[in-house]
Amino acid sequence: MIINHHISGLLILFTLGVGLILTLLPAPDAIAAARPAFYPATVLFWVLMQPLRFGLLTAWACGILIDVIYGTPFSEHGLALAVAAYAVVKLRELLWAFPLWQQGLLLTPVFVLYEFVLFWIDGVAGAEVDQWWRWLPIATTVLVWPVWAFVLERLAELEVR
Repeated sequence: MIINHHISGLLILFTLGVGLILTLLPAPDAIAAARPAFYPATVLFWVLMQPLRFGLLTAWACGILIDVIYGTPFSEHGLALAVAAYAVVKLRELLWAFPLWQQGLLLTPVFVLYEFVLFWIDGVAGAEVDQWWRWLPIATTVLVWPVWAFVLERLAELEVR
């Protein structure tokens, strides 16, 4: 595991950039509704794996970046990522004990919490909210988590060597 290793900030920024690109790539409407949340998954991966370098404030700042790109009100992604990151911080030691595929299952409530905060803020702001399709990215993110986390971990291990 890469928890006890110092990972360069450039690698973290690179992986966040890749996650952001995967999030922003245009896709057909049928696929876009089920697109995994790569960027939040990347942010939460680094919160989990680099606790001394990537915490709540950094997760909030990453969410603000998404808010600026999407033009969303009230810093909704910043708040949602900060709340999800807090949940990961609280579950961190439990998550470290499990393999990646089980981590994905254990992170399901965290991804639900992330989407719920977005859903709630959109509702309060009066934005049009599609209640059923909003939850589909949770399932795809949980399914993609083991592969995505494996790739991120291998990239970090290559740098450590």
